[in-house]
Amino acid sequence: MPELPDAVVYRRRLADAALHREIASTEVVDPLILGDGLEPYRFEEMLRGRALADTHRHGKHVFARYGDETGWLALHFGMTGRVQVVVDGTMPEYAYVQLHFDEGGALAFECPRKFARVRLIDTPGAFVEAKALGPDARRADVETFLEPFASRRGTIKGRLLDQKVIAGLGNIYADEALYQEGIHPRTTVPELSEDDLRGLYDAVQRVLDAAIAADADPTALDPAHFMLPHRYDDERCPKTGAPLETETVSGRTAYYSPARQLHPE
Repeated sequence: MPELPDAVVYRRRLADAALHREIASTEVVDPLILGDGLEPYRFEEMLRGRALADTHRHGKHVFARYGDETGWLALHFGMTGRVQVVVDGTMPEYAYVQLHFDEGGALAFECPRKFARVRLIDTPGAFVEAKALGPDARRADVETFLEPFASRRGTIKGRLLDQKVIAGLGNIYADEALYQEGIHPRTTVPELSEDDLRGLYDAVQRVLDAAIAADADPTALDPAHFMLPHRYDDERCPKTGAPLETETVSGRTAYYSPARQLHPE
């Protein structure tokens, strides 16, 4: 499932391949991908003859401006969505929303499982406020990160996944950050000290930076320091060699190292 590092990669891909190129036409293969009741004819009407002029990202959402001040394309990737650049006209199999450029080439929004959404919105700021999204996990300073946890209960894994608490983390990078800081995913927020949460903030930043540097490929992270490559391979803790274990926490499968992340009492 795409998380913040994937959104960073897709925003860069969109910026590199699609900005300042006139849109000749759009094609919506499956209208289900259009959010908020947007109709394909309206999508075409708003984008044809325009050019994307700027990009933005908040959490797992990517935005591209087509209007002068208001008027933004908003992309959310669901479970399997991604942005693909099409050079030779050969569309990916699941390219359900397409932007075709006047001088050739296209941008494809691909989503095999159809949980992704494409919207037309006024501004990213208004969208973030309307969706009550928390601060962006990578842009937030430590005080901004700490603030939502002051009044929260429940497991730390569940709170990290709550996009209204902190926007951008998903299952695998939340697991990695907790592993780096030695916190069991079932630990509750009140059981953590302020120092624990500050350490977790630092771990989140290290994990996100490393994942972005690896082009959002968790298997490309350094296996000597990160758990994720082992999650997809030998399922052993890189620091102790002990087997990784799994538990269902907040409805999601959490990988952890019992040798490093002690179960709360």
